Amino acid sequence: MNPAKHSKENQNIEAVNSYLMFFLSGLLILQTEKNNKFVRFHAFQSIYFSLFFLIFIGLINYIPIVGPLLVKLFTIVFFFIWFYLVLTAYQNKEIKLPYIGDLAEKEAQK
Repeated sequence: MNPAKHSKENQNIEAVNSYLMFFLSGLLILQTEKNNKFVRFHAFQSIYFSLFFLIFIGLINYIPIVGPLLVKLFTIVFFFIWFYLVLTAYQNKEIKLPYIGDLAEKEAQK
């Protein structure tokens, strides 16, 4: 879409949508959005955050005895971070997660 065609609310809704279905929605948004850097940033951040979560949870699940407990704990933490990202995307803010946000910003600029 052309950035000039984006109203601020439509842009925010599209950024929120990039978080809704884990990394899949981020991939779908990137297929349709080529110009709007705000939307692309959130789509990339959604993808990287989701992949980090999946890999991290997969690894700690192998820790004997405490692994399943840690998975539950980090899933709750992930949910609150995800909810915060959705909320800030709707508020037209670019909250950058450490490292992941820098990668997303770099990719969104391309």
